[in-house]
Amino acid sequence: MPAQASAPRTTPYQERLSWRTKAAYAIGDLGNSVGPGTVIPFWYLYFLTDIAKLTPALAGLSLLIGKIWDAVNDPLVGILSDRTRTRWGRRRPYLLFGAIPYGVTFALLWIVPPIRSQFLLCLYFALMYMLFDTAFTLVGCPYEALTPELTLDHDERTSLVTYRMAVSIGGGLLAALLFGLVIFPLFPQGDPLAFLTVGTVCGTIFIPPIFITFLSTRERKEFQVAQAPNPLEGLRFVLRNRPWRYTLGMSLLSWMPVDIAAALFPYFLIYWIGMSEGDSNIVLFVILLSALLFLPLVLWLAQRLEKKTAFIIATASWVAVQLSILLIPQGARVLAYVVAFAAGLGVSSAHVLPSAMSPDVLEVDELMSGRRQEGIYAGFSVFIRKLSTGLVLSIIGPLLAWSGYRESAVQQAPGTLAAIRWLMAILPAMLLMTSILVAWTYPITRQKHAEVQAELEHRRAGLSARS
Repeated sequence: MPAQASAPRTTPYQERLSWRTKAAYAIGDLGNSVGPGTVIPFWYLYFLTDIAKLTPALAGLSLLIGKIWDAVNDPLVGILSDRTRTRWGRRRPYLLFGAIPYGVTFALLWIVPPIRSQFLLCLYFALMYMLFDTAFTLVGCPYEALTPELTLDHDERTSLVTYRMAVSIGGGLLAALLFGLVIFPLFPQGDPLAFLTVGTVCGTIFIPPIFITFLSTRERKEFQVAQAPNPLEGLRFVLRNRPWRYTLGMSLLSWMPVDIAAALFPYFLIYWIGMSEGDSNIVLFVILLSALLFLPLVLWLAQRLEKKTAFIIATASWVAVQLSILLIPQGARVLAYVVAFAAGLGVSSAHVLPSAMSPDVLEVDELMSGRRQEGIYAGFSVFIRKLSTGLVLSIIGPLLAWSGYRESAVQQAPGTLAAIRWLMAILPAMLLMTSILVAWTYPITRQKHAEVQAELEHRRAGLSARS
């Protein structure tokens, strides 16, 4: 095993980051959070069905095709970044060269082509989604892999991720406000130009923050000394990492409810509550504002208790909120806002805690393999996040078609409205309850992580002495 000669002799509790470093890292997540994290889950299925006039079943198929491509490109980019060696590091070159393609391809998602054939239209949007998804992976996977490199401190990682999620949630919040109060009111209901404007504005805004992260962060040189294991060997260590499987499960099971609610909210708010497209953005604004306000509480709970305990508390409250959706009468706008605000604690927890727990399990991998391979883990993490969105959007479309949904109708049939409400309430609640069971048995505590770090420090010191 190659020696990691320059490994520092620090304990996990000596690696504090300045707020400037945290902010510079966090701002790079603006595009990921607003685009794939907010705009696509909340609006893209509605855009495909009601604006581009693609049938719900074919809309879901076009997104499913993109998810099949995800299964290839996410782990591949992770493996490539583990093996990249440049003067800028392993991860940052991807931010430098991927920023502009990322912004441009996001804007391309929102063009409605003059295609009459439903099959060709489905194929077109599948190709556009694959193109954007490739650019997203080239930026998002190396960005994700930077988190464990910036600090080895168990609690400081939670703080770093909280900064990141403040940008993530705050960016989505401002986007919802911008769309609801500025862009959508400029256009008639259902105007394709409104969505193209959203895509163009977002794509333009996404680029500069990625450059800021590239310029303002640094990677650990000692992690580049040892070569990463070959892909098959690295994958074997990933699959053997039991704590990582727990964080993966929590991430998927807590993000899918976010994506389900986001995908169905436009339909629920427009057809059950009776809101316009612009008004429904204001409800999204309320959810994200509440999540932003709850971030300090989530951070406090994670540092006061264990990360998994904080996750269980916040997620249990979210289950109750999801079930309460069934109690909202038709046309009850005020109650819709109340439930939206009450969801904030759970949404905030889903943003922060699985992402804060994932870096901790990388030290378990290093203990097993003797190598650092953040990239392949980031590849799988990004894949799971996108798989969540893709699965939800590809499943919801056919379910809407099965319920009798009619595109751009003035009102929907009672059976369709009932399907929308039950899908929004029951399915997320079941997934969240499963995520609580997974979190309950998660094995990495603050003390356990400190023990792993101490053992790694001892090993690095021995390697350094022998070199």
